[in-house]
Amino acid sequence: MQTKYSSYLLLALALSSASAYAQHKKNVLFLGNSYTYVNDLPQTIASIAASTGDTLAYDSHAPGGYYLGEHVSNATSLSKIATGNRDYVVLQDQSMALAYPSTYMNHLPYSKKLDSIIKAENECAQVIFYSTWGRKNGDMYVCNPPECDTYTVVSRTYYEMDSAIGTHYKTFADSIKAGVSPVGAVWRYIRRNHPATELHQADDSHPSVAGTYAAACSFYSAIFRKDPTLITNNMGLPAIEAANIRAAAKAVVYDHLLIWNIGAFDTLLNIDCMPPATNITPITVGQFMTVSPNPATDHLVVTAAGKDVFSVFDAVGKLVREIQIDGSTSIDVSNYPSGLYIIRSTHTGRVLKVQKL
Repeated sequence: MQTKYSSYLLLALALSSASAYAQHKKNVLFLGNSYTYVNDLPQTIASIAASTGDTLAYDSHAPGGYYLGEHVSNATSLSKIATGNRDYVVLQDQSMALAYPSTYMNHLPYSKKLDSIIKAENECAQVIFYSTWGRKNGDMYVCNPPECDTYTVVSRTYYEMDSAIGTHYKTFADSIKAGVSPVGAVWRYIRRNHPATELHQADDSHPSVAGTYAAACSFYSAIFRKDPTLITNNMGLPAIEAANIRAAAKAVVYDHLLIWNIGAFDTLLNIDCMPPATNITPITVGQFMTVSPNPATDHLVVTAAGKDVFSVFDAVGKLVREIQIDGSTSIDVSNYPSGLYIIRSTHTGRVLKVQKL
């Protein structure tokens, strides 16, 4: 059964990623707290997505200070989940919930419970964790046994706190096979490379407008799986600052989607969730496409019935290259990273998978 699902995954990835500029619409529910509603993160994502021709339809429930454990029993949260037809549900825990090494695992059962509720009501939905950031100047917390021999007050820098939060969100995502929007990691990149950009508000906790913009660019890459440098809406920020933030999101998120589980668990979706083919010429007698050898090492020969353009995608749906052929052609794949690739015929819509050794 997994093989059948995988074949549909490959088809969906190829069809939905035929161009880096293809337009998409996604339906997303955000469950979180003030880190979600301050500066209206969902609307910011929708606005920047619109500048590339993409559409974000969204709903959210984000009471101040809320923990995910509270969303589990909140009537409004449950009602919004039950609406169904979501592509993604974004989960953001209270800002300190995953900050403490000795207690963060206490919150995992609530994430698991929410995930099960979401999947029961939204057959095609995937969960994305909103991985947040450390306080601007770090924090102090009480370290409990067994992490420490005795109860000890620990002082942490921003980087130490940020690392703990990011690691713990990734642990949760791996546990329930979910994706991550690594906003904290994008912030860290910006702090190191563009220190003049202020990401925190005066309270050293909540996001500034630039901080929300960085979060939105991270989510744009995670939700639409597209390069955030395509975004043209600066949301009122200076052009250079906005461009630096988009470049940071590209370097951290878009260039490393699988690190954040983006696309890693598509095979778990029901085959009915895969998008239908569009703009495909019906296949007629005599039209075909073959690839050999498979697996390939150095060269790959693609054969078609006449002229065609075929697209090569990697395992997460990124377009690697497009090649025009007339009958057959041999391409050098010696420098391609090992892994699974998808080849799609523009003329017939046929999709084949190839393993590169």
